[in-house]
Amino acid sequence: MTTPTGRPVVVGVDGATYTRSALDWALEEAVREGCGIMLVHGRSVPVQGPHIEPLMEASDAVAQRILKSARQRIHGVSPGTEVTTATGIGSPGMLLVDASRDARLVVVGARGRGSVASAFLGSTSVDVTARAHCPAVVVRELPATSSAPSGVVVGSDGSELSAAAIGEAFREADSRGAPLTVVHTWSIELADTGMTMLGSDEARQRIAESESALAAQAVAGWAEKYPDVEVRTVVLNAHPVETLAEASRDAELVVVGSRGRGGFRGLLLGSVSQGVLHHAHCPVMVVRPEDGRAEDGS
Repeated sequence: MTTPTGRPVVVGVDGATYTRSALDWALEEAVREGCGIMLVHGRSVPVQGPHIEPLMEASDAVAQRILKSARQRIHGVSPGTEVTTATGIGSPGMLLVDASRDARLVVVGARGRGSVASAFLGSTSVDVTARAHCPAVVVRELPATSSAPSGVVVGSDGSELSAAAIGEAFREADSRGAPLTVVHTWSIELADTGMTMLGSDEARQRIAESESALAAQAVAGWAEKYPDVEVRTVVLNAHPVETLAEASRDAELVVVGSRGRGGFRGLLLGSVSQGVLHHAHCPVMVVRPEDGRAEDGS
């Protein structure tokens, strides 16, 4: 068995097909990083009643069976990967959030995209992406495509939120030996230009030039730190969610920034990160500035 380095990749497992997709993704990440994997399984049982003891025993037996199966799946692919497990009574999301305090990444599965599935990620994935103490990745059970995905995509808007995401995206692209596409979007309706003729061609050109300079500045420090990463920057006057969702069709990972943790689930992620999580065609990583997993590249 190899000796793992650094923080583990934490992944939630419950035996469902879509969580197996998350497990496989987490294993690939752990092998690249040379770190271990922590399997987390949460369960709920009645807190009172005459049959509480047998219910607890049955629940524990199911949990151990799920964890054993996941461990065997990992060692069938990578015998040298160290695997630890954690299980407990309570919300799987909250157990994963607690485990994320000492994790490199926390990974959760989500059901495939569809008319209903694309509208609801599920409480566990929402809880984890909203509250995790490290970058969080949502892996959907996606249909196979005719072409292999290539490269990492990251959203940029010149803010502190996107700066943290760009740093993680460079790190991921470097570890994968993959190209990085930085998608910088802006809206002429929201641009703070001080000009009255926002609809004129001249105004649009000036805004585009300003946004291009902002995008280049956001990338410059990270490009110096990761000189082997091939970087392409795309600057568009377009909706960020639609643009990133479309870019995700040919990507292996999309990275977005998000706001800090708070008290209300629906207000934690922000419209862009939530939108990308709902509509992306590949795994999505959510990063916050306070996650502190990457050094400042500027």
